[in-house]
Amino acid sequence: MNGIPEATHQFQELFETDEVRVFRITFRHEDTFRLRCFSIVDPSIYVIADQWTALVVEPVSGKRPQFHKLFPPGSGIDFVESDITEIADDATGEVIYRSPD
Repeated sequence: MNGIPEATHQFQELFETDEVRVFRITFRHEDTFRLRCFSIVDPSIYVIADQWTALVVEPVSGKRPQFHKLFPPGSGIDFVESDITEIADDATGEVIYRSPD
């Protein structure tokens, strides 16, 4: 046993279907990004299951004072699926996922 929990990757099919498709994703701490080009992070790197990396298209909104400077377009961001509260298709505005919380 390696101590890394088994990853479910609940959004794998959605994130890996098209590298150019942009999603507007809101996280638990109310940061919202437009993201694309998703990849699974190898869980052995940080010993965290269900972690992803994505390319920032636009940092939409966040609580940090310099949010837009911290996450410029073209930068990468790592996140854990359990932190996602909402996913919307950026092209259509359709909400694809909303956390039951």
